[in-house]
Amino acid sequence: MACVQRFFVQGSAFKSYLKKICLVQRCCQQTRLMSTLSAPKTIEEDPYKTRSTTAEVVPRVCPVVWRPIGSSEQNGPLTTQQLSEYDKKGYTILRNVFSKEEMKPVIDEVNKAKHNIESNVRDEEDPTITVSNPFSTEPKSGKLRSLFGAHLHYKAMEKMSRNKKIVCAAKQILDDDVYIHQSRVNFHQAFVGTGHNFHIDFEIFHAEDGMFNMRALTAIVLLSRNTEAMGSLMVIPGTQNYFFPTKMETSEGHLAKSSKYHLEYGVPSKDVLLEMADRYGIDYCTGEVGDVVLFDINLLHGNHSNLTPWDRFNYFIVYNSIANKLVQPLYPSAPGYIRPEHMASRDPKWVTAIQPH
Repeated sequence: MACVQRFFVQGSAFKSYLKKICLVQRCCQQTRLMSTLSAPKTIEEDPYKTRSTTAEVVPRVCPVVWRPIGSSEQNGPLTTQQLSEYDKKGYTILRNVFSKEEMKPVIDEVNKAKHNIESNVRDEEDPTITVSNPFSTEPKSGKLRSLFGAHLHYKAMEKMSRNKKIVCAAKQILDDDVYIHQSRVNFHQAFVGTGHNFHIDFEIFHAEDGMFNMRALTAIVLLSRNTEAMGSLMVIPGTQNYFFPTKMETSEGHLAKSSKYHLEYGVPSKDVLLEMADRYGIDYCTGEVGDVVLFDINLLHGNHSNLTPWDRFNYFIVYNSIANKLVQPLYPSAPGYIRPEHMASRDPKWVTAIQPH
């Protein structure tokens, strides 16, 4: 425990953060005032300052579940137990949400997209995410790694993103209508699928997209079996209650690098990561085709490489509250720069309340 104690001394009274967080969350549950939190117009007004800050850990100042659990108005597919688990851990896993028949058109569409993209990647190319290109491959392999904007271009995935089984769960947690901020398929292919270091999505969405509040979540639809050996999603439960700022400024061109190699933003220091893992442990989110993982937009997560002979594919859908629509980002890589539509939805056609089916 020496490392933990040293961090407490050097980390500006970390224990006091826990007390602040509990107090803020109780206040939020009683008054729900944070649901009307307005977007900061300046960095000085921002409760989640990042990119060139000395802070390592900042307490969350909004709820995780946005309506009191057990409320008569808390209607939706999730049980009180599932909501309580999500509130406490920052995630919950829903089993057997979609049948094999429901999954087949999505899996077929994903496999077809994978074949079409990989068939057109030349040996000398090493494509990554850019303003005009929505996919990246594993380094120097030609094997697809990530495909962004899935709901924008693929009918079966667009249809699944509007399915009431997940949309209504998102609405229940966020207590609001939702739209899709971002969607992607992650291809963690056999032998070559590389991992992602531990990070929080909200730091990136907040700094570079202008998502001002943590009123969003990610739904992962499992398109294949996910096991620990295959590098399934790892989460540190409880870390949704902390914001981890990035100390360095936003650099131009980092989108291409971070989507392919190593994440640099939204990543806590090794000391902070050690403290969080020691305090809360690490959970693997394993499951079968048709299961769905729901996790908070601010939860620390990552995964390791897939050294097995089996592919692991997943469909990620980020649902954002209508009340939390993007504003002009406070920490762009260049003045006026915004990330492309396949990374962050701003088009009015898509930034509208989903009508689930």
